[in-house]
Amino acid sequence: MRRSMTKHRAILDAAGRLVVAQGYHSTSIDAVAAEAGSGKQTIYRWWPSKADLFVEVYDDLVDRDVLAKAFHRHEASLEAGLTALLEQLFRFYETTPAGRILSGLIGEAAQNEPIRNALRTGLVIGRAPIVVDLVSAFIAANTGQGTVSAVVVNEMIVALVWKRLVMHEVLDSDAAHEIACLAVAAGRDGGGRER
Repeated sequence: MRRSMTKHRAILDAAGRLVVAQGYHSTSIDAVAAEAGSGKQTIYRWWPSKADLFVEVYDDLVDRDVLAKAFHRHEASLEAGLTALLEQLFRFYETTPAGRILSGLIGEAAQNEPIRNALRTGLVIGRAPIVVDLVSAFIAANTGQGTVSAVVVNEMIVALVWKRLVMHEVLDSDAAHEIACLAVAAGRDGGGRER
């Protein structure tokens, strides 16, 4: 249990500032503690690892409600709604350290099981309902759309965005549209399989 929301906020903010200043890989828990004016033991009491801390920082930076609102403002088609959601996500990546954090976590996850578990639990499973729920609600309200697997759409979006982040590829409106269209097409093709 967190005793001080002020201290909690200071730690999250310090972690974000340090990623901007020195990158994810160079940011240590010691540096975050010093920047936040907190003890290292406090950080480890609240987050068991650096990865767990940065999963929460990412989650704090990338506002789920803002993503959902972007989708709903442009839901003339599923592709348009997802394109708008991805454009908003990419704005978060440009204006906050979220993209650098995610790319650092992905890079370390390949060789580190605890980081892989933190990433899977905190972001893959923890954030999947954002896209899955939006796609499912859209399909339910627009029965003429045919069968689309919301889970497959989400998996494709995650895979394509993460690939572009790791490869330092452009994340712009064109990329958002391409990813949305590919994900919906895969969801239609995979819509018959149970997940």
